[in-house]
Amino acid sequence: MKYKILSDSSSDVTQAFFSGETAFEYGVVPMSINGPGGLSYLDLEPTPARYFVEKPREIKGQWSSSCPSPAAYLKEMQGAEEIFVVTISSRLSASYSTACMAADMARAENPDVKIHVVDSKSASSGMALMVFKLAELCREGLPFEEIVEKIEEFRKSHTLYFLIGSLETLVSAGRMNRAVGMMATMLNIHPLCGEDGDGNIKVYQKVRGMTQALNRLVEMVGERGETQGRHLVISQCNNPEDAEMLRKACQRRYPFAKISVLEMRGLASFYAGDRGLILAY
Repeated sequence: MKYKILSDSSSDVTQAFFSGETAFEYGVVPMSINGPGGLSYLDLEPTPARYFVEKPREIKGQWSSSCPSPAAYLKEMQGAEEIFVVTISSRLSASYSTACMAADMARAENPDVKIHVVDSKSASSGMALMVFKLAELCREGLPFEEIVEKIEEFRKSHTLYFLIGSLETLVSAGRMNRAVGMMATMLNIHPLCGEDGDGNIKVYQKVRGMTQALNRLVEMVGERGETQGRHLVISQCNNPEDAEMLRKACQRRYPFAKISVLEMRGLASFYAGDRGLILAY
């Protein structure tokens, strides 16, 4: 097949999503979740996302994540003429670097292959947006160079927000001070975060109570980024009820052309936590 789209498993688009697609092939390169005592779990289908929420609760200790190796990317790059790879923000992981290394190795093996690696500057539903856009461009049969130009322009215009469902994993992974995490949990404080435009995570606001946090999240959508004619993607971790509430509220309030709701994969669930929500447009 001429086109192939790859993403690391930080994206919430599963391989099964494009089952039967004829315009391109789609593949996912798994991230790993690592726990105490040498435990390691690949973020592979059909392992349910809740597994990556429950394990850190069951087994106490230091937890972290790791990116795919260059060899893992290289294996998935075989057999296509034109390849587009979407990775989690290079500010959050080395996945972009290892994908670029694999692209160089693939070109050394086959000088005719064309590969473009997209640093999404995002994660989860933000990466899903870019995968969906690449799918659209590949279906149009556009030249490789034009697809590269369009996807890089699209990347610059996206907005991502997320609502942390549980702070447990952020604390156990060393990304939040334990005392701060415990205090926020006791006070029912929910950080409303997002990307800062350059792929870093930024805390935009801290809201007390889940209902108030959800209402504020809907308001924030109209305060930053374009909504007219855009595609809104909402990813949820064990929280379809609040995801549906967000979908309906945004549908009433903003002129989105399309709204999709996805289940988070393991990596996004690991960091967003139980009942976490991530939206991108």
